[in-house]
Amino acid sequence: MGILDDLFTTKYLGFIDIEFQILQTNHQEPHILELGLIIFEKNNNIPILIEHVNFPLLTNSNLRLITSKYCTTTEKTEIAMKELEKYFSINIRNFESIKNKKDTIKFIPNKQIKELLKQVIHTNNYTLISNLSDEKINSMQKSIDKSSFNMFKNRLSGKYRDYYDKIMNLYMNDELVKKRNINPKQYLEKLREYLSNMTLVHKEDMDLLALNNDLRKYDVPVKHKLYHKDIADYNDILIKKYNTAKLYESYLYLKKDYIINDTKLKEFDEKLYETLQVKMPIIKAHNPLSDCYFTVLIFLVMNKIS
Repeated sequence: MGILDDLFTTKYLGFIDIEFQILQTNHQEPHILELGLIIFEKNNNIPILIEHVNFPLLTNSNLRLITSKYCTTTEKTEIAMKELEKYFSINIRNFESIKNKKDTIKFIPNKQIKELLKQVIHTNNYTLISNLSDEKINSMQKSIDKSSFNMFKNRLSGKYRDYYDKIMNLYMNDELVKKRNINPKQYLEKLREYLSNMTLVHKEDMDLLALNNDLRKYDVPVKHKLYHKDIADYNDILIKKYNTAKLYESYLYLKKDYIINDTKLKEFDEKLYETLQVKMPIIKAHNPLSDCYFTVLIFLVMNKIS
């Protein structure tokens, strides 16, 4: 018997996490950039498939900017990407930063913040911000930091288009990314063999949207609706208990409160991590295989205690 056995409703139990490449069509359309996958078969605590793969980067002009936070590269590439990303970021506590990044203000999702920054530049009056409370400034900064989610290549111009191209080239030519690149059609056809009798465990809708988009894009039909379970169903419980439902933080809290105090859970966690280390030498949030690992333990523990 395996520790996961009570969770199976199909032959396979798969845990999936996807980092996205987003196309702007009539809406923002997610596709797979990096995919993490851990598949178990009933009665077996050892994964039968462990994956961290890259789908070839879409080169369409309506592709959203990819940032280092949401992809896994060598440290050298990550540092270089972060240096270029500074050109797109605005520090709301610094007037020169606001003034010098005025061409990126239009990407801020909050209209009121956009108008305030434009007024600060137009009037040369930074006191419009400096007189605000720290709480308000911090809240505004969080909104400003989301600007990159609205930056698509066809919306950028001049030097920002050049920075975009340099970031994308750094990512595409990173040795880890090139090593992980697969033929998407062949890969999805292999995965389809499991999908026909598998329950996919994920967090929120975007993973399934991206997977379904690429199954259609590469013409790999799955005859039935995908069976799935969403650990976001536990968000309210986790937020009430720990004031967060983020994957990594949730895993750490559950590890401290439950996993290390349960012999079977602790042994399973340690053996799974040891098995994954071949493809996951460093645990970090937004590495899709790391996030799969967190999802496995969160799903297992929450099913035991909720």
